[in-house]
Amino acid sequence: MKLLCISDREDSILYSPTLNSYAEGVDAVISCGDLPFDYLEYIVTFLGVPLYYVLGNHDPDVESKDYPGGCIPLDGKVMDIGGVVVAGLSGSINYSNGNNQYTERQMRRKARALSRRIFARGLLGHPKPTVFVTHSPPLGVGDGRDFAHRGFESFLRLMDRHGPDLWLHGHVHLYGARRSRQNLYGRTKVVNVYSNHFIET
Repeated sequence: MKLLCISDREDSILYSPTLNSYAEGVDAVISCGDLPFDYLEYIVTFLGVPLYYVLGNHDPDVESKDYPGGCIPLDGKVMDIGGVVVAGLSGSINYSNGNNQYTERQMRRKARALSRRIFARGLLGHPKPTVFVTHSPPLGVGDGRDFAHRGFESFLRLMDRHGPDLWLHGHVHLYGARRSRQNLYGRTKVVNVYSNHFIET
């Protein structure tokens, strides 16, 4: 399965008539947050494949009635997208009491609720997620040096517990040669999809 993954920065190559040729063969789009909703709506409309998203700290609140039309929210959910099982969590560390910002304790509760959902699905014979989608990175695995871009420790526990193949996130902007798009935690590949990035699963 070919995924177009996007986050944090609009890219003119996606917001133009070149979208279909650039993203040819894509089966689904994954947004890791902090992108304008009209941008997501443009992509889902003209690319014609499902778009799944979590919210970032610059997006409307997760409880808001404002949402990108035609797109599918992943926050706190587990979904099968064309044979690939995906789980998602919105939000960043709470650094200014803004939208979709959580303390570590709050995110731990969200992560535990997601784990319970995964285990309940397993009891029914459903496969566990092989891909996790979040806005923020896990703590110490591709996160930033400043507190606002610090990752969540509870995400490390999710990786320990469920052993996904892939963890997709945004939030940390990739500037300069020293920034790495990919990191490894155990057997899990952690990928910062800042701007846009293609993933084959």
